Amino acid sequence: MGQSAKLDTRERLIEAGKRVIYEKGFHCARISDITGAAGLAHGTFYLYFRTKEEFLLELMKSVREEILLLMEEGSSLIREGKVSEGKDLFFLRTFELMIREKELAKILFFEAICSSGEFQHFYGESKEIFIVRTREVLDLLELLPSEIKAHILVGTARHLIELLILKGEEVTGKWKEVLKELGVYS
Repeated sequence: MGQSAKLDTRERLIEAGKRVIYEKGFHCARISDITGAAGLAHGTFYLYFRTKEEFLLELMKSVREEILLLMEEGSSLIREGKVSEGKDLFFLRTFELMIREKELAKILFFEAICSSGEFQHFYGESKEIFIVRTREVLDLLELLPSEIKAHILVGTARHLIELLILKGEEVTGKWKEVLKELGVYS
């Protein structure tokens, strides 16, 4: 099997796995459900992932990488003097991505973090990375005290995603209000 075919099969597993896990929840989803939804033999899963936990961690890492890429692009734009575009990318587009991936956040917040030290480590590491990146952008924007504001923003983002998950509340407007209150937008 060529490299391209391997990547295609892995991507099929990931996309099918997202759908199955989002529908059934992490603990109720079976590997056979994932491979069936991908139209693949059960054993194919194990060519790419050792366990369902490893699979979920890979899903979470891929979303985190997407967020970090948007953050980096936003930071670069701010450094280039394209402040408005950079802030939109860093603060608004990353939040939109979190909203789009709310089912994965739900699994991380309410299922996975309670089941494994690996997920707890991933969550803590991700939170710390987001705080550092946010503080760096706030420093670029000269929005001090950046450390405190970074913690407020990361904590508020999580809280708003929880409100979306638990209550179905519209959160984008609230996020924009928080950004205005902290001086990110005027």
